[in-house]
Amino acid sequence: MKRATDRRVQRTRQLLQDALIAMMIEKGYEATTVQDIIDRANVGRATFYAHFADKEALLASRIEDLRAMLTQQQQQQALETRGGVRERGLGFSLAMLEHARSHLPLYAMIVGQPSGAFVVQRIHRTIADLVALDLKGLGFKGTAEQRALATEYVAGAFMAVLTWWLDHGAKLPPQEVDVIVRRLVMQGLAAGELRPDEEKAPPRKSQRGSV
Repeated sequence: MKRATDRRVQRTRQLLQDALIAMMIEKGYEATTVQDIIDRANVGRATFYAHFADKEALLASRIEDLRAMLTQQQQQQALETRGGVRERGLGFSLAMLEHARSHLPLYAMIVGQPSGAFVVQRIHRTIADLVALDLKGLGFKGTAEQRALATEYVAGAFMAVLTWWLDHGAKLPPQEVDVIVRRLVMQGLAAGELRPDEEKAPPRKSQRGSV
């Protein structure tokens, strides 16, 4: 019985998340209301509030699903890659790029409109947390303040590239963007702050998530 209940909860949460995404593409995040979401999902207001306090909590649940997928890919990449810091770093990057390209209308809205700024901030924070894990795993040397600075530098660089790429229709393949970004970022960090390790890594596999 509990499993059936859990499945119903998951289905309802997914239904509401999908309704939010559809309305964001149609109207933008700021203009979307709880009423818009429940109308699109065809559920009652009581059902919505049984799962989420407000639309911000609903959005947060979607981003947490994205975080979980990226974290899994990051951990998998760390296990599979035996190369140097340039190959091991930013293990989430390809998965994030593929996710953005597979949801292009949504991400185009997020980065292309002022109303998407709140969502971009939440994604930026998620990327920064993943970068911090990467730097810790790669043995980044320095004080807490230096690590925080490096984290924001890398996260900001990644978000800038992601925004530029989406603004230009995501024409370059995700794999190509991933290679260039990791090469530029990790070369800069490896120059003075990471343990030297220049062994070559095997080619990276596609890591598209399903979130």
